[in-house]
Amino acid sequence: MIDHPLTDAEFDQLDSFLMAEGRPRTIMDIAMLDGFFTALLIGPNTLLPSQWLPVVWGETKDEPMVFESSAQMEHIIGLIMRLYGARTEDLQEGVDLYDPVIYTREEDGKTVSVIDEWCTGFMRGVQLDAKGWDPLFQSDEDAALLMPMILYGTESGVEQLKQNESLRERHQNIADALGICVIGIRDYWLPQRKEAATFRRAEPKVGRNDLCPCGSGKKFKKCCGSPERLH
Repeated sequence: MIDHPLTDAEFDQLDSFLMAEGRPRTIMDIAMLDGFFTALLIGPNTLLPSQWLPVVWGETKDEPMVFESSAQMEHIIGLIMRLYGARTEDLQEGVDLYDPVIYTREEDGKTVSVIDEWCTGFMRGVQLDAKGWDPLFQSDEDAALLMPMILYGTESGVEQLKQNESLRERHQNIADALGICVIGIRDYWLPQRKEAATFRRAEPKVGRNDLCPCGSGKKFKKCCGSPERLH
């Protein structure tokens, strides 16, 4: 099943794949991917994998994402789609708790949350549908829900953190508020999302003649499974 959660081993395998040498420089790590998926799933509009997969890979004209084989591609895309499906379940209406996938570090004997990557991923999701997200920014009260993500996930926010010691001192409180902000944003957009078309989930195992899971509408062998995408 595509929404079957990843095992710890599969989660680590996906993380290792994303961080391996030879990937595009702006490919997402696992925390960034979690923030990105969260924004996509709670935002105003449903975006197809064909729109967001290139952002996950961080591929450009000069740095395309390539795979060793079609089998590897199918496997990795399957893991990504299952992670996406699991997060979909986590963020359903009525669920009131959200636990982001973030890194931590030890500092003065305390565990400190490292939220930069997660927030950067989230803001990449927002930017992918900037026009759709615009209404949330029209009210200071509503926009406040994005404060942690903007502070830690944008260049202007990072600059603000550098200049404001009081914000830096509130780091852990801001990090702890991420889950509350996510649920608040989800509920803000929920009425609009209910009216939107339901995303048709794909199966993780893709045959050469099946439709590509990226959502392009083309056969897998003519799209992501074409020789140009492989080593």
